[in-house]
Amino acid sequence: MNTLAPVQTPRWKTAMNMIINPGSVVKDQLSKIPWPYSLIISGLSFTLFFLQTGLDMYRAGQIELSTVVLITFLGLLYGTAGLTLIALMVWALSQAASRDYTVDWAISSFALGYSATLVYALTGLIFSLVFGWSTAVAFGVTGVLWALRPNLFTIRQMSGDRIAFSLTLTTLCGAILLMGWAFLGRLGI
Repeated sequence: MNTLAPVQTPRWKTAMNMIINPGSVVKDQLSKIPWPYSLIISGLSFTLFFLQTGLDMYRAGQIELSTVVLITFLGLLYGTAGLTLIALMVWALSQAASRDYTVDWAISSFALGYSATLVYALTGLIFSLVFGWSTAVAFGVTGVLWALRPNLFTIRQMSGDRIAFSLTLTTLCGAILLMGWAFLGRLGI
């Protein structure tokens, strides 16, 4: 008897597919990705995004170098603990438990949705360091906005295909993330 073992998709490919075809990833592959791996993606995304923000503010003379380090650390907390709280809120509001979606699945899918943000943040950091450009808005915010599409697919899946609800909750999540970033930037910590 000759049986073929199922082909496993590498985790990094799943993260990249989340950028290109989030609906497929949410439906087929997310149950195989552990939430800690996904939180590494979102944590690193926001760490680099906040680092760009700190570097932009440092170049403008608004903060000192030690504050850049603090802002960068806040980005790590924002991308892990903050995103986990948002995922938990979405999971509860969408009544995902009644559709057999676990909290782990919700955290993993939400965090993995920030794969595009990681690409944008890394690219922005390179442009910031090499050319001295202010990149937080052009690259960082754009990366967060790109994550809204995977978030929409995740929320739609958890909510049982309620489109208006999913659009509203996705918009709320994006607004919360961007307003939190703007608030921290205005504080100048």
